[in-house]
Amino acid sequence: MSKSSRRTFLKTSAVGVASIASTQAFAQNQNLSQKTIAEVKKIEAKEIAATTANWDDGLAHPIPYKNPPGKGKDRAIVLGGGSEYMSSFLVGYFHAMLSNGIDLRLADIVVGTSAGAVLGSALLGSRLDLFSAEFNLLADYPKIMAKLVPTKKFLPSQERVMKMGIDAKDGSPVTIQAIGHAAMAAKSIPSEKFQTNIKVFLGDMKNIPPKMYITTIDCYTAERLVIAPDSGVSVITACAASASAPGVTGPTWVKDRICMDGSIGSTETHCDIVAGSKRALVVALADTIEQEKEGLRLNQLPNTILQEVKDLEAGGTKTKLVVVGMLPGRKTMSVVDPQIMEPAIKFGYERGMQDLPEMKRFWMAA
Repeated sequence: MSKSSRRTFLKTSAVGVASIASTQAFAQNQNLSQKTIAEVKKIEAKEIAATTANWDDGLAHPIPYKNPPGKGKDRAIVLGGGSEYMSSFLVGYFHAMLSNGIDLRLADIVVGTSAGAVLGSALLGSRLDLFSAEFNLLADYPKIMAKLVPTKKFLPSQERVMKMGIDAKDGSPVTIQAIGHAAMAAKSIPSEKFQTNIKVFLGDMKNIPPKMYITTIDCYTAERLVIAPDSGVSVITACAASASAPGVTGPTWVKDRICMDGSIGSTETHCDIVAGSKRALVVALADTIEQEKEGLRLNQLPNTILQEVKDLEAGGTKTKLVVVGMLPGRKTMSVVDPQIMEPAIKFGYERGMQDLPEMKRFWMAA
């Protein structure tokens, strides 16, 4: 049976109708092959994604990005996610750069995901000094941070979606939709409270800074969303959506879409948005899926950072990749542990100081 014939059969037969209505019931039929079940799941995923085909909100952008906004730009920055650990590292790294004559604010475009969305907005919105002061305060008082974003005890609905992320083996729409639907059903930290926490760091910022692009994922359709400066979405809402880790915080409404962490997909950094730029600084938490075992990953979705850098360079973009990796002296850790913040800020600053000579050649050259 051809692929088109099989699809027609599945959609029109009694078995096909039943399976479209309930994949779980379909899976229980031992006479049906795993391949057939997978085909039906793919059909379901496409049908769900098609429900927004006629929407004109300007948010959904397939990977790779068609006509990326970074094309033709000179300097680009891509900042990945990584919760408290990545946020703290970036505070230290940015300060090492800015205090030694390397002005990262010269970037023509910045793409941020999760922690990278908040820190990128702080950088371009001239909030970095105050942000750093607040973050260092919280690093001294981790119990305060723990109250803002409690990550010690989770309810069964939260544990369910977090386990789905750990068990995931691919970034297909089927997988991402399943995680997104579970995220919508988890009793996580409400988005409103999470946005209040983000305001602690971004203060009275209202709009997404010019040149800032923030990524998130549509929980229902699994589409990659890119929130641009002219989207009409506030910077607080955009950052909250990008950092709504399934099972921990959110999800967050962006216009008429319910959204989760931008790292839940086939890419964690979204380098394709700056494709065609002259040079790009890319900061990512990890570069291999095995690092999840060390506590650096909150899911096992494929991390394509090394391939993304190769793709950028193949397109003519000179790229400097900074992989944060494990905190020195540690074998395991949790990226959401507030106790990690103070040493992570110090680590970020030290890494930045080490990178100064190369960054001066890479970033400041005409």
